Amino acid sequence: YHRSYLQDNSEWFRSNSLTPSQMEGLKARIFRTYPSLVRDVHFYFFTLESNAFDSVLYNEKLDIEHGIDLVIKKNSRLYAVNLYTDTKRAYVGRVKKQYRHQKLEGFTYVELPVEFKGSKKCGEFFLYSERELNNLIKIIGNHDLPPT
Repeated sequence: YHRSYLQDNSEWFRSNSLTPSQMEGLKARIFRTYPSLVRDVHFYFFTLESNAFDSVLYNEKLDIEHGIDLVIKKNSRLYAVNLYTDTKRAYVGRVKKQYRHQKLEGFTYVELPVEFKGSKKCGEFFLYSERELNNLIKIIGNHDLPPT
């Protein structure tokens, strides 16, 4: 993934000089990003195949431009789901990201961290699984309740 990233963005790297320290920082960020992308795409298909919601959408543009990892539709309501790991580093990143993107109207935002302890592990990857899906179903179910 690191090599592909550098190759796909080679034009940018040719016109922007990064210091060796910056390149090492970028490499570390890329190495953290890859498992996150795998986790997000896996959970998209896992959620889609669960048939628990009216529809599920993963869209790279929504992720990059608006910080939305999944869009869930349930009972005509749209939910913007933010996926991340339950780590100190991830929470620091979440705080920064909440000001990077303007929230879109018409969405209920849902935070869904994955805790590594007790997570499904596939090779070197920690994945979202039944535990997080059930949590998401519960969160969205609570939002779908009529006001009291």
